[in-house]
Amino acid sequence: MGEKMTDKTRQLILFAMKFTKRSKLLAKILGTLYHKYMKHKQYSSEKEISEEFYSRVKKIDFSKFVDISQKPDLNVIIITVDCLRYRNMSFAGNERETTPFVDSMKNIFKAVSTAPWTYPSVSSILTGMYPHNHGAILEGKIKNFDKLQNFKSVRKSVLTLPEILYGLGYSIYFESAIPVATYPFRGRSPFKITYKEHAENVLENLEQWIIKQKNSFFAYVQLGDLHTPLEPPKKFVHYFGKVNYDYHLKNWDFFTPDKWNTEKFHKYREDKLRLYDGTLRYVDTAIERFYSFLENKGLLDSTILIITSDHGEEFWEHKDMDAKYFYNPRGYYGVAHGHNVFNELIEVPIIFDGIITKKGKYTDNYVSSVDIMPTILDLLEINHNLTFDGMNIFNAVKMKKRPILSEAVAYGYEKKALIIDRYKLLYAPDDRVKWLFDLKKDPEEQHPIKDEEITDIFIEKLQKILKKDETRKISDIVRSIQNLNKPL
Repeated sequence: MGEKMTDKTRQLILFAMKFTKRSKLLAKILGTLYHKYMKHKQYSSEKEISEEFYSRVKKIDFSKFVDISQKPDLNVIIITVDCLRYRNMSFAGNERETTPFVDSMKNIFKAVSTAPWTYPSVSSILTGMYPHNHGAILEGKIKNFDKLQNFKSVRKSVLTLPEILYGLGYSIYFESAIPVATYPFRGRSPFKITYKEHAENVLENLEQWIIKQKNSFFAYVQLGDLHTPLEPPKKFVHYFGKVNYDYHLKNWDFFTPDKWNTEKFHKYREDKLRLYDGTLRYVDTAIERFYSFLENKGLLDSTILIITSDHGEEFWEHKDMDAKYFYNPRGYYGVAHGHNVFNELIEVPIIFDGIITKKGKYTDNYVSSVDIMPTILDLLEINHNLTFDGMNIFNAVKMKKRPILSEAVAYGYEKKALIIDRYKLLYAPDDRVKWLFDLKKDPEEQHPIKDEEITDIFIEKLQKILKKDETRKISDIVRSIQNLNKPL
């Protein structure tokens, strides 16, 4: 049934779901239909895209960008946990023990994602560039991901990490439980979509692939367990206490201000956080199991292992500010992701393990998702002339005054965040928001500094960075466009 369902039917189901909140039975039926469709939909383009990737990269003269005489013998694995909030990990101060295994890993960095939603942020992980430079964003003044229009893919002139490593002789694996993670790379990387499969299943697929490899490999997997709907294995539903586990808790409810000042809302919010944390505990066990696989196969000493997230999640931390100051075409506020750049939405972990011998938790200064790719190339000792917005993460963590950006929303007007040391600018001129926060004094971002002169200095700094970056990239595009824009 799922294979025959059309995209028009899918849109009708989504539309109907918006009007079924009072009928749990109908909501459950429609939700089941939708997720059955997504799980069984045949991405006929999957094979075609993989073939397009190999056809494209075989035409690239990688010697123009990297020293192809080098043949690194280290494997690279990136595990991206969709919707993983830094603050909900136990080492970050969560009162619940959500990540006991991940807590024990070698190098844990507090990072800023380049965007509060998947499409541009994953593109940043795999290009080392901010969204305005790699180009994978929503166009238009008002962003509305629900309408699935005006999508721009990663620019042809920008080389991705899988392309570079393939050019150096690596085998490539790309699997995601969240389809949108693959969209910017259609034709740019082979991929497999396993919609909302549990982390164990996704990682088992990777294990089976790894066993067959004879050469160095690069693998990217995106786990979808923490992304709505929250459906962990039964053992983890009530892991941190009993919750009212129904369709509404799995998904989202209480979107608008008229429902927030109620006892029912506060109970729902607590249940939602318990369910999220229980799901996170499950993901932690899945990662531990995969780590044991690498250890048992003797691969840890030859593998760079990275665990990160594409963005965080909001659980009504800024609901009142969202509703009062920001336009959202969805019509609801304070929940999920994609709509703003508050810290609960952009703070993520970046963890390096495997062959990396250093050990420490670097939580004082922020690093960025754009640091992942240049760090990997440095660890592989690959000489290159590529230009990144990021840098080696082990150097970046020492830089206190380094400016870090987050941008490109999926809903509403464009918003940007600029973090320098303890200060953060939230800039959304179309919403008439120009806020500067002192994160040391106001870590929850509730009280903007009432000094327009100082705020304007940060705005000017942001605009200069954006202009400089855009100008800098022109030469890169001109240099590589002849090679990369050849018809396939």
